[in-house]
Parts: sequence; structure tokens; C-alpha cells
Amino acid sequence: MNPERIVLGRFTLEHRRIEVYQVAGGSTTSVRLRRIGPEPAVDLGYINRIGSPFARLHLYRAEWSKSLRRIAVDHTTRIWSHAARHEAEVEG
Repeated sequence: MNPERIVLGRFTLEHRRIEVYQVAGGSTTSVRLRRIGPEPAVDLGYINRIGSPFARLHLYRAEWSKSLRRIAVDHTTRIWSHAARHEAEVEG
């Protein structure tokens, strides 16, 4: 059985549509990234210690340039911060 995903928001990174989510009952300072477009949907990785200077993006398979990684972390951090303040999904 898969744990419940709590979707915090989505953003576009080049040709990818990425969903930012947390796992119900998991850490509130860790988020996961999932590519939802183009199909098929694939888990990309996670950011732990989000919101701190020590936050780090861990990718499972993707090899992104430093600038793409930085953009992904920035978008994800904004979505996470907004969701933490408003408890609402963000579309970016």
C-alpha cells in the first residue's frame, strides 16, 4: 500500500511539469518531486531540510545542470513556503 501523497503544488521546468508533494505522516521539512508531464509520471527525487540553508536536492536518475537544480529548488521552496503558510496547493 502506498502512503498518501499531499500535493503542495506544481511548476514547469523546461519541458517538464513537476509536482511537489509530501508523504502523510512524514517529515514536514522534506518534500518529494514527481514529473507528471510528459507521461509517464516518474518520481524524480526529494529535497530534505527544505527551508534551511542546508536544503539539498537529491535526484534519483535525472542529471540536471547546476542552474536547473537551483531553479527547481527555488520553485519547490516557494511552493513549500506558501503551502506551509496557507495550507493550499500552488500552481506555478
